[in-house]
Amino acid sequence: MNFNLFFKLNIFTNKRIFSNNFFKINYLILILLVSLNELSFINIFRSQTLAQSDRDFLWQKVQQCVANQQGQPPKPDPCLYVDLNKRYVVANGSNPVEYLLLPTDKIEGIEDPNISRSNSIPYWQYAWEEARKYVPTKKPQVQYRNQYGLAINSQQARNQDQLHIHMSCIKQSVSMQLETDDNQIPNGNFNNFILTLENNQYNIMKLDNDSLTNNNNPFYLVNRSLASSQKMADQSIAVVGRRRGGYYIVNTESDATKGYKAAAEKLLDEDCSTQ
Repeated sequence: MNFNLFFKLNIFTNKRIFSNNFFKINYLILILLVSLNELSFINIFRSQTLAQSDRDFLWQKVQQCVANQQGQPPKPDPCLYVDLNKRYVVANGSNPVEYLLLPTDKIEGIEDPNISRSNSIPYWQYAWEEARKYVPTKKPQVQYRNQYGLAINSQQARNQDQLHIHMSCIKQSVSMQLETDDNQIPNGNFNNFILTLENNQYNIMKLDNDSLTNNNNPFYLVNRSLASSQKMADQSIAVVGRRRGGYYIVNTESDATKGYKAAAEKLLDEDCSTQ
């Protein structure tokens, strides 16, 4: 609309003037609303892009740690430890007494089929050894194997797309319940022995020996028990030290119909306050 022409032509009544001014104001408001809507869309798009980028934060951290370890002089920063031969790093977690074990290879999470083979890299074994080393540096009273816990969350419950095993203490109530039911817990295989831990149901088995490698790899054990390996993305696993030796392997599964996102990390005591 040519608003200059409006003022040059003196053929409009006062009513017409009011009508056109009203139209002009509404036109400007419409332009403003469209502009704000475009800005809002841009912000939403940027937020989604940043959110996707944030899911690679741990992977970027791993790459930085590896690069620094390969430099001269070698140093693991910002990680605590880098093992180039065994292909993993150890980093601080977000909680007071929480550590993370991460592969130096790009592995998104529990659903990766390469980690569920009996001859896969024994990340759980490495995580157990590192937990026993690092947790007591902050909590010297954590000395016994049944005080330790490891966990990995399901695809639905995680916010990072680099496999990471949480290493910390286990909640004392969880450890005590497992020890109480030890005689009933199946040894060497999952046999649908269900316990309610921290208000969620878990399928439990135990291992008598101290190895988490080969056929005792928890990824392998859980995958073997499933009807379909495609369901690994829904799984969450915890490993709890067994007082008399060995481990409890604790498994829970996401259920979309109930809005349940499996997160065995909830069994951990990540400030070791219950020890």
